[in-house]
Amino acid sequence: MRILAVSHPCVTDVNQQFYTELEALGHDVQLIVPENFRHEYAVGAVQVVRWPTFRGNIVQRRIGLSSSIPLHFYVGSLRPVMKKFDPDVLYVEEEPYSVSAWQAFYASRGLGMKRVIYSAQNIDKRYPPPFPWLEQYVLRQADMAAVVSPEVERVVKLKGFSGRILPFPLGVDTSQFQPSEHQRSSMRAQHGFGNDFIVGYVGRLVPEKGIQTLLDIVPTLENLHARLVVVGTGPMLSDVERVKQLFPRHLHLQSTVVHRDIHRWMNAMDVLVLPSQTTLTWKEQFGRVIIEALACKVPVIGSDSGEIPVLLRETQGGWVFPEKNVAKLKQVLYHVLNNEHERSLKARDGYQSVLKKYSKRALAQSFIEEVAPR
Repeated sequence: MRILAVSHPCVTDVNQQFYTELEALGHDVQLIVPENFRHEYAVGAVQVVRWPTFRGNIVQRRIGLSSSIPLHFYVGSLRPVMKKFDPDVLYVEEEPYSVSAWQAFYASRGLGMKRVIYSAQNIDKRYPPPFPWLEQYVLRQADMAAVVSPEVERVVKLKGFSGRILPFPLGVDTSQFQPSEHQRSSMRAQHGFGNDFIVGYVGRLVPEKGIQTLLDIVPTLENLHARLVVVGTGPMLSDVERVKQLFPRHLHLQSTVVHRDIHRWMNAMDVLVLPSQTTLTWKEQFGRVIIEALACKVPVIGSDSGEIPVLLRETQGGWVFPEKNVAKLKQVLYHVLNNEHERSLKARDGYQSVLKKYSKRALAQSFIEEVAPR
């Protein structure tokens, strides 16, 4: 099949891995991406980089409102690109209410292709006009919705979608994220971790990720021969740096790291913590770092925000504590630290589950089976 994807995430090379797997299954893939997309962690426009094994054409088109995910739009119609490539499947990797999703679906009107919309929105949000109109147009035209979780399926159905549902969790590249004793020993030696028990966090340093809850456990680590390793950056970076000044032996901060090196940090960890906390407008949509850690055979302690407990229950790869509850997190952490056999079992079960259900190859195979003509 010929598959055309409209995707702002694919300005970053690692997000093209899924499409590489589609190619490996024998399909022809073309991407439409913004040429001048901006985000809060980049200086200037993001440079579009090709994933080394992706062979398909990457069509870069200029966009307006380039720093907004829901508001950005392509300058000029996408219809000529669609007519030229003549895809069997149009996959729009944008939320249904976004301007670019509406633009892609409108450009495809009357053309013979199966249309798939992506969604990770797990809260039934209502927007001011014209966004409800854009969303309704997309959901009426879509043949299929690729949803990150059952909660997202519930939301798109509440919005009126009546087409087929494709369960489409976030995936992990298991050729990159995999257990490595060599990486573990080299990273620990390089950063002076020794035999300390390493509690890791990887992700954005923002309040909704529960960073304050994470920082509140640092004093406890003094008596446990453990240290917290924080990999990431964001608005709460200064908060992390202040705690690091107070506890330099028990908090290691790595604020500059590229995604292609994250697996090395995860392999150095004994357990990963994801302490996300729900707000009025957000709850954890999936928790990609969970499956990345499990792919490295690192078990996970997660809060009960959004999909975290669902994912940990399904993979059997970790433990859950009530969000914002520092005392419970300390209790779980103490239990995990003192039960090596249980850690090993959680790591093993989570690793096997990820290989079976969450690898990029498995997701690509599932996608093709659903969109193939019947």
